[in-house]
Amino acid sequence: MKQAQIQDENAICIVCQEGITNPICPECLAKEIKSWRPGLSKLLAEPSFGYSMDTECMFCGKEMNICAHCYSRDIYDTLVEKEPEIAEEFKELFGLRTEL
Repeated sequence: MKQAQIQDENAICIVCQEGITNPICPECLAKEIKSWRPGLSKLLAEPSFGYSMDTECMFCGKEMNICAHCYSRDIYDTLVEKEPEIAEEFKELFGLRTEL
């Protein structure tokens, strides 16, 4: 497993434009979410963008360009809308900070 650190200066999230410092791809995050709540599979979209991939996931090695925070925030927002009873639990378990 690779160290959780930015791999190069070009590793920028295409959503928030911040450096990707915790390179865990959406697919690996989705696997963790599915193991927590298998019924959420239908809510988990796997982002697909036509941008260059600047860094690799520290778990699976796939190229990625969306940070873990942005993907997790998107899932949280979806849960608030569709499964509000588990949104706060998700936020706590996955260490999501939602304050701006």
